[in-house]
Amino acid sequence: MGSTIMKAIITGATGGLGRNLGEFLLKEGWDVIGFGRNENIGKNLPYPFYSFDLSNEEETIKHFSSCDVVFHCAALSKPWGKYEQFYKANVQATKNVISAMKKHNIPKLVYVSTPSIYFNFSNQRGVVEEFTPKKFVNNYAKTKYEAEQEVLNSNLETVIIRPRGIFGEYDTVLIPRLEKIAEKGFLPTIKNRNALVDVTYVGNVVYAMFLAATKSVPTNSIFNISNDEPIEINKLFSLVMNSIGKEVKIKELPYPLLMGTASLLEFISKITNYKEPTLTKYSVGVISHDQVLDISKAKEILGYKPIYTIQEGLERYAKSRD
Repeated sequence: MGSTIMKAIITGATGGLGRNLGEFLLKEGWDVIGFGRNENIGKNLPYPFYSFDLSNEEETIKHFSSCDVVFHCAALSKPWGKYEQFYKANVQATKNVISAMKKHNIPKLVYVSTPSIYFNFSNQRGVVEEFTPKKFVNNYAKTKYEAEQEVLNSNLETVIIRPRGIFGEYDTVLIPRLEKIAEKGFLPTIKNRNALVDVTYVGNVVYAMFLAATKSVPTNSIFNISNDEPIEINKLFSLVMNSIGKEVKIKELPYPLLMGTASLLEFISKITNYKEPTLTKYSVGVISHDQVLDISKAKEILGYKPIYTIQEGLERYAKSRD
């Protein structure tokens, strides 16, 4: 690629991660093209943007053009929904991205996956990239793993990252969800279980993606990414709420009560409209069990080291809301 300006395509450019990545690459002097679902956000992005359905192969091939690397951030990411929806958005879309890359002779793909594929309702510390559970926790995790297989079998130069619990500027998932729950006046945690978890500031994820795109690493490498600061869930909740200036109580509830409620709500959802329940077994599981990733591979091979601490990330996020 020499000293020429790098050119990238970002899928999911209107999501939190995609927006941060686009801003970072522009500052690095890259040319960027964005694809995404949200036309309102898209039309205000400082680079060419196109809105279409990635699960449509013809449309995908038509909108792609030659570039150095594709950052595939687009996904349907939620804890609940029908398999077909997830397959279309996560697997079919990834197949189409691969087809379009081959058609336009694009050599490198950085694919954003998820550590949700590891989750199995048990305490997990030092989880390595090779770990696969016997059964996936939900359709999101299942289809993200299936999409990974498409990437690994694509014969392209590929790097997969699995960032844990992304938060930061343009966050529409982690902190907004906590805020919504906190409107009830408290955040629930599990009695006698203060789970140790990983989260990752979006600036660190973007940095990892930049390294994945620009460093010479073995093709089909998979990297766990986190802030490398495991934190107890109660402390995390308090830090998040303090950073956005909200006082909220942490209320400890019995695990069987929350899990029983989630099971009932999921059952009702399945026999009615499949609308996402206010509580899912997965979300109860996440706040009940340790999940700490081993990121030594990312450190050694990718040269990744978090640039921002959790506290710094929260401060930057709070500032972006002002």
